[in-house]
Amino acid sequence: SSTVAANVIRAPRKVRFFSRRPVKNVLTMAVSTGLFATFSLPAYAFNPDVAAMARFTTTSAQELANAESTQNLTVAAVNTVKFVRGTYEDAKASEIEREARLTNYRTYTGPTAADFLANPKYSGLDGATILAVAAKYVGTPYVFGGETPAGFDCSGYVAFVFAQFGIALPHTVIGQNRLGMLVSRENAQPGDLVVFNDLSHNGIYAGNGNFYHAPRRGDFVKLAPIYTPNVHFVRIVDTNN
Repeated sequence: SSTVAANVIRAPRKVRFFSRRPVKNVLTMAVSTGLFATFSLPAYAFNPDVAAMARFTTTSAQELANAESTQNLTVAAVNTVKFVRGTYEDAKASEIEREARLTNYRTYTGPTAADFLANPKYSGLDGATILAVAAKYVGTPYVFGGETPAGFDCSGYVAFVFAQFGIALPHTVIGQNRLGMLVSRENAQPGDLVVFNDLSHNGIYAGNGNFYHAPRRGDFVKLAPIYTPNVHFVRIVDTNN
């Protein structure tokens, strides 16, 4: 009887003793999982409103973005993030400038390519005259889809210049490339088109390895070196004369 009684008394102790360890392990795993989940959050998971009010931004954001996966982010990497002031206001100013450009573009009331096609300013295609017209619009802001002096994209700029000679070009690099006559680099002349081989961009050849073009958002129409060898040259022929 005493042996049975002792076993009855000890049994609860064993259950109570071993029942604590699984709970402790579960809690440990839960806490650890929570920590790793916190450190594996992507950069955009941080509250942007909080960052904006604090007027802080990370200087190592590019390093974090270059990681193959957020799973590679370690505690050490998080601890090395540094902060600097001022970039929120810079971004806000950039957005205001962009909105101003778009507003200016929408309210443009000057002549369009269609107007010039109906009443061309110049007769006959001459390289020097083409470059003179192209140079008038240096400094015009880049606007995606733009086709007026209030804002150009690359093919819109080319089309607007040639419209003044009575030449109707489509507002696409592909279309402009198809309408021209392919010429070799050695035979390229000022006024020919410089067309990227992947048809992603074009401009007007100015000679000596330079071209007039509307580069990208945030930039302006400019005369610049042709910065890649992967281009070909297309000559627009005036079929009206």
